Amino acid sequence: MMNPINMQHPQQISGNQPMGMVPGQQMPIPVQFVQQQQMIMQQQAMMNPQMQQAQYRQKGAMGMNLNQVPQQNAQPVQHHPSFSLYVGNLPSSVYDLDLFQFFRKQGFFPKSAKVMFDNTPRQSLNFGYVNFANQEDADKCAAELNNVQFQNKQLVVSRKKDKDFNSKANVIARNLPKELNQQDLHSTFSEFGKIISCKLEVYQTGESRGFGYIQYEQEEQADKAIAAMNSKDLHGKKIEVGKHSKKDERGETEGKYTNLYVQNLPASYTKADFENLFKEFGDINSIQLNEKSAGTGFISFKSHLSAKAAIEGIHMKKHLDGQAVLVNPHISRKENDVHHGEKFNQPITRLQKAAFKSNIFVSFVPREVSMEDLKKVFSEAGNIASIREKEPRPFPDGSKPNHSNYYVLYDDVPSAQKCIQLFDQSNPFQRGTKNLRVDFWQPVQDRQQEQ
Repeated sequence: MMNPINMQHPQQISGNQPMGMVPGQQMPIPVQFVQQQQMIMQQQAMMNPQMQQAQYRQKGAMGMNLNQVPQQNAQPVQHHPSFSLYVGNLPSSVYDLDLFQFFRKQGFFPKSAKVMFDNTPRQSLNFGYVNFANQEDADKCAAELNNVQFQNKQLVVSRKKDKDFNSKANVIARNLPKELNQQDLHSTFSEFGKIISCKLEVYQTGESRGFGYIQYEQEEQADKAIAAMNSKDLHGKKIEVGKHSKKDERGETEGKYTNLYVQNLPASYTKADFENLFKEFGDINSIQLNEKSAGTGFISFKSHLSAKAAIEGIHMKKHLDGQAVLVNPHISRKENDVHHGEKFNQPITRLQKAAFKSNIFVSFVPREVSMEDLKKVFSEAGNIASIREKEPRPFPDGSKPNHSNYYVLYDDVPSAQKCIQLFDQSNPFQRGTKNLRVDFWQPVQDRQQEQ
């Protein structure tokens, strides 16, 4: 078998030089010869899977395009967006070859696969693309493999977003039966026209969230599906079908909560006191005081409107024992896992940021300064809704730092801004060696993004 030449260090030209060549100059390598050598290398690698895997991983780690063939004076490759599939929520350890082989094992034969990486630092972006020879294969793959499990991850497989997609031909179906799967959703709505993409929303466990999206080619097809399927009985459930918008998508994540998380309740509060505080807003399913964290609790209403009214009526408006009661939607771990992999954009983060825009985090408060002392000084900036200490982590030997950290929540944003202006990098207590650090509170995800 012919040995491939070293492509990184081509042989130097000596002796009789071609016309116009300078001694020591590299001779251009014909494109056909390069392609022939690469075919030989690929054949050798296919005979040795370990060699093939090592080559791909090495190239992937170096940031090389594993699907690119060096060409000279070649015509641009024609790109067919309709033949490409977007693959989201990929495990961080997956490279091009892993993705390519996974699709082949599922019975599909893509032309190529590409996992997207951030070059600085070299990290997976957790999504990629799989390219097919024709649209029929791509559509079939998207219909069958969306939500498939890959290394304990629920993959999102859909047609690559085309700017020509008609937003008016996008349909959302709600209140779907739990037993309805991806294929069922596609087949149910395919009779009304050509479906470009179909996506059933699921939890990380694969369980249906009860709604999904159907993108048709034409608006008339979407209108036909809505007219035929809206309020139709499907497996014993009356489904809702209508036009989809980005606002609807956000609403499915954030707008239908019935569970609330309550903070700053008095330590002496009983379950009966807790219930009496909220019963005016509607029927309550369950109520529970948090034994692990004093002054907090959970309450579940029978309707979203009741939960929303409770937030509007009590959050930062009701004061008990000098503290403003905080009421926010409670998102379960199961619901939050839906957005696993979508860094810095999780629903719980958006709710926290909206609820605590006037929340300040204060570092390096001397331990001898009491909460009452801190509240008295920081009240100069405005009315404080609540104040809470965050104990710093002890040192390995068990000793504690000589400072504390506090969360200070003001009634409004201007007061919080004034607090930062007055006290950041100051020492208002004239104690300790470090100045205070005062800034707006940020969720962990936002701090990681800035680093």
